[in-house]
Amino acid sequence: MIGTSPDAAREVLADLIALQPWVGASPDFAALCADVTQSVVDEAFPGALVPVVNSDGSMQIDVAAPTMSNWRRLKPVLLAFAGPTVTGFDGVPVPFDAADPVGARLMLVAPGVTAIMPLPMDERSRIGALRAVLRARDTLARAPELQRSAPVSTSWLLGRFQDYLNVGRRDAATGVLERLRSELRLDALNLKFLKVQLLAVFEDWTGIVALPEFPSLSVARRTPAITAILLEALYQTHIAGSFDAGNIADTRTAFEASVQSLVQSMLINGAPLGLGAGGWRLLGLEALSDPGRQDLLAMLVDRGEELGWIADLLPAPAPSGPRAVDVAAPIDTARDALIQAEAVDSIDLLADAMAAMARLSPDELALLRETMPFRPIVHVTDEFANIAPPTSWIAWLDRAADPTFADALDIARRGKDEWEIGASTGDPAAVRALVAALEKAQGDDLAADRTTQALPYLVAWLQRDAEFPRAALSPVYGRLLTLFALGTARGATIYESSQVLVEALLASGVDQKSYRDLIADIDEISGDGFGVDMIYWVLELVESFMNAAAPDASARETFLHRILARIVPIYARLTGLQRVTVNLLSSELGWSLPITMATDAVSTNDGLAGRLAGLRIAIYSLTESSSRQAKGALEEITKAVLVDTNADHGGSARLRALAENSDLFVMTWLSAKHAATDFIRSHRGDKPLIYSRGRGFSSTLRAIEEFLMSRGKTTA
Repeated sequence: MIGTSPDAAREVLADLIALQPWVGASPDFAALCADVTQSVVDEAFPGALVPVVNSDGSMQIDVAAPTMSNWRRLKPVLLAFAGPTVTGFDGVPVPFDAADPVGARLMLVAPGVTAIMPLPMDERSRIGALRAVLRARDTLARAPELQRSAPVSTSWLLGRFQDYLNVGRRDAATGVLERLRSELRLDALNLKFLKVQLLAVFEDWTGIVALPEFPSLSVARRTPAITAILLEALYQTHIAGSFDAGNIADTRTAFEASVQSLVQSMLINGAPLGLGAGGWRLLGLEALSDPGRQDLLAMLVDRGEELGWIADLLPAPAPSGPRAVDVAAPIDTARDALIQAEAVDSIDLLADAMAAMARLSPDELALLRETMPFRPIVHVTDEFANIAPPTSWIAWLDRAADPTFADALDIARRGKDEWEIGASTGDPAAVRALVAALEKAQGDDLAADRTTQALPYLVAWLQRDAEFPRAALSPVYGRLLTLFALGTARGATIYESSQVLVEALLASGVDQKSYRDLIADIDEISGDGFGVDMIYWVLELVESFMNAAAPDASARETFLHRILARIVPIYARLTGLQRVTVNLLSSELGWSLPITMATDAVSTNDGLAGRLAGLRIAIYSLTESSSRQAKGALEEITKAVLVDTNADHGGSARLRALAENSDLFVMTWLSAKHAATDFIRSHRGDKPLIYSRGRGFSSTLRAIEEFLMSRGKTTA
């Protein structure tokens, strides 16, 4: 099948039949051609075969495979049944002729590989060749679908979800979330938490508060990170306006009318880790409303910077006089710890509860196991009795080689939000300890595998650092990238988060040796050759290297030229926009693509020009040079597209006009002001708004191409 869905494939087949590609053929021959063409809608067939009379009057079969993996499956079977002894097919990819209407229609679905199978001149041999092709089709239909049946674990999907969030690929992350929902991988509450996490990454606070389940989420058992997000969303939606205006009366009124009941329902007894300024201000307003909350007042004592003018209104906490030192009985300490662990979904609190239970006598443990409401909580902690959860990445890495550490990725997923990251993590001794733990993991296959799969969580944890990228943590960034480059998991997929590490290393500054090590790691990840699927990942890396300082200019030039040279063999299969991007980057490097069969091939019609024609596209980025380059590339594809760029730091009349009137709005996520982001979102309504993950122009072009090719001009 060729096409994004069975419906799309049927639409392609109808268009192909309408072109009458074998008009004038005998009835028997036409019937065989029609059977072969059914491959277009055959879900078991890894591509499409369409017989057609070409421009010089001879017969051929246009072959199209959706992806390179489909091509690897299709090619040997076609060679076996209809190779050089029966047809002129030699298994070499070839672009369709520009004058071939069937080929042009197939290119509209952006196949990964195309080829041509010339048929013999005499009709008897042609019929024999078509029957051979039909046997090949039937053989593939009966073959087990090994790739489709390969199981994909829930932990892998969750890792991919985090990977997309790390680089701002909102649509891709939403797709993973939909898959988790449709395949019933997670319960409804966890799916909602993932939805909240996704919206928070893009600071869509209004979207979080508008969730119908928001009141339920505020009373559910949550992780500290989710609590912090819910509080920030409430503040940004209901309080920020009056607070920023310094209007005390309106701020308190809005809090009491719309927010207070939800904050109280969250039963906050301690400040959640990662709480933002908005969350702290809500706790301040709650303390103002209820001066008896001495626990809140005590928490807010050193938070003047986050609280703003609210700090001046808060009463001082009641002085605590000298008290006798009370030493709680171990069983009372255990009860308190169990209650905390039950109220908050935290691996740190669970570890505290298990430590408290370990100090009990057998009789005290037996008493807790038989007493409600502790019985079910103790039962849960008993399941972890011999495997206390780690409470830091170093502890996690130490356990990574343990075969019984089955929930390693689940712990990593939660630890990215709970484990401390900040200036203390950049302390030289702490960095050496973390690097040593990573090196130790590299020496064990299981530990290296788990660490590679946890890369998205490690990167998310590093990005929580307010000073990311922190130069002191460069050894950690570099070691993680090396671990990924050498890991076995990279063979299955390239985590987008690896690019975050590359950019962090380039931005934080590296010496000559580290720079060369970085280049070696990228060489290892990209391999001797890469396919069309990886092309934008590669181009974005090239752009990052070109925009960053180079401690070794010679090494950089050699590396970039080597990367571009690897693109040459696949140049013919790139889309028009990818070709323009390659040409732009090559010209900036002063390097011309060599003249080969691949680079000299005429660009096939991938349909993007048609989808762009007539559209008005707005690009928002503070990196204006990238916006201009993206605009130039789009206009090179077709002059019929209107592209506007904008870099205003806040709401303006022009930005509002673009948000309201453009057909497609592209926001460069990493190069945008928060005020402008909110302004665009508030005036965009339901019109398409897509996010470009990187600061470079190739990221913007990738976002536009993926959107248009997946949804089509009609949706846009």
